[in-house]
Amino acid sequence: MKTTITLSLLALSAAVAACKPQPASQPPAEQPTTPVATAPSQTEAAPPPADWPDEPYRATRPTPGQVAELKLPQVETFKLDNGLEVYLVRNDKLPTVYMNFEFDFGSVSDPKNQIGLHSICLDLLDEGTKNLDKVAWEEKQADHAVSVSAGAGSDTSNLNVRSLKRELPAALDLLAEMLRDPGMREADFQRLKDRRKASIAQAKGNPGSIAGRVISPLLWGADHPYGRLETDKTIDAVQLKDCAKVVGKLKPGGARLWVVGQISQDEIKQELASRMPEWKGKAPAKTAVAAAKPRLGSVFFVHVKDAPQSSVYVGHAGPKRNATDYEATDMMAEILGGSFSSRINMNLREDKGYTYGGRAGFGYRRAGSTFAASSQVRTDATGPSLREIAKELATMRTSDAKADELFRVQEGALLALPAEFDTPTSTLVAFRQLKFFGLPLDWYDGYQKRLRAVDIAAVRKAAEKHLRAKDFVVLVVGDASKVLGDLDAIATEKLFGGGGVVVLDADAQPTKRPTE
Repeated sequence: MKTTITLSLLALSAAVAACKPQPASQPPAEQPTTPVATAPSQTEAAPPPADWPDEPYRATRPTPGQVAELKLPQVETFKLDNGLEVYLVRNDKLPTVYMNFEFDFGSVSDPKNQIGLHSICLDLLDEGTKNLDKVAWEEKQADHAVSVSAGAGSDTSNLNVRSLKRELPAALDLLAEMLRDPGMREADFQRLKDRRKASIAQAKGNPGSIAGRVISPLLWGADHPYGRLETDKTIDAVQLKDCAKVVGKLKPGGARLWVVGQISQDEIKQELASRMPEWKGKAPAKTAVAAAKPRLGSVFFVHVKDAPQSSVYVGHAGPKRNATDYEATDMMAEILGGSFSSRINMNLREDKGYTYGGRAGFGYRRAGSTFAASSQVRTDATGPSLREIAKELATMRTSDAKADELFRVQEGALLALPAEFDTPTSTLVAFRQLKFFGLPLDWYDGYQKRLRAVDIAAVRKAAEKHLRAKDFVVLVVGDASKVLGDLDAIATEKLFGGGGVVVLDADAQPTKRPTE
């Protein structure tokens, strides 16, 4: 056995030696015209190749170059005869076209007893047409490798068309048929409602999803359009006849069409006019949404028996997206909780070991924003985690950020910026958001300069202005028998406000305190 191992090592050494780069030999001087390869002299010391690991240059880390200025695509704007506003970004790199028709109504327009109306009805719209049932509709799209879809968000509803340039006529034929003769089948309608109710039941199944569901009515207000929750009752109240009215609101006047791809203005006008000449009328104006009315100062709790972790949120209302100090606020939030190296994550995860991750930031809506610091923490670390979050919030407001913290998040934002325009879809979304938040389409032109101008003083000022010193919204979802004692102590101390502990169910409605 020893002999076999020795021979194997010798063979391995020979193989390594054979793979090692050998120094080049020079031909003999007396025969300059006849190059002959000769073995290197045993006494010659050939210089090592330049890429050996002990080369001096490897001792110094390469210095990164300066971040290049971003060159943005241009947005062409024009209006069609039917009143549709068009925003075109030409992109000739790929033979594709992406269209997004945007209308100013969504869940904010839902009646109070029919939360989910617009979302369900827009989902129903792309289930087929009168002549094409669900299966035939999908097959027709697959035949041309196109996608024609519809959907609704909180403030807007959308029709989407994706296709290769050569298949755009077929895609627009399907879009026109969908608007002109929607299927609106009762079976599809009931299936979508059942699926929506199943999603609600699933959302009530674990602490994380319950917290994500309940936090909105606490931060915005239970009767606020952004805070109202879908329930089985509100879904059941939606009727098929209501969807006909919703689809009837999809008119071009005042709506917006966002286009990116290999297409010109004249082509857009011709393709739409030839297929949808009868598409006329005025779409609804955007719904006015009031400011947030959060339930401040209380520690809200939802009981989940035997929950292995607690989901915690600490938040309040925030500034609008078009605030003049947006860049400083963004950098402040990144330092506090927006990245892996942020203060909250380093504290809760790396230092204390309470969680796999903690985060914080501002979530922007058309009418404003909310700030939230959140984490999924060990059950026994629920109270300590809330105390650490409170400490980090106070520190952010009352002391300066470190120079290396600001440098890290600034460079990260600058380096990540091109990714916002790296695909046709992301390009369209970036410009559409500017219009959505009431910002000019050339907002990005000076963004890098504004970002570099943010200094430590600006970060401190943003923290003082946009982070509350007291009266927060606090939400904890977990096992009452293990965490309520800590929450009672925190409420008694008035760490987050004087509202005490309020027990809710998974629909954010008050309920009895569970027996521990």
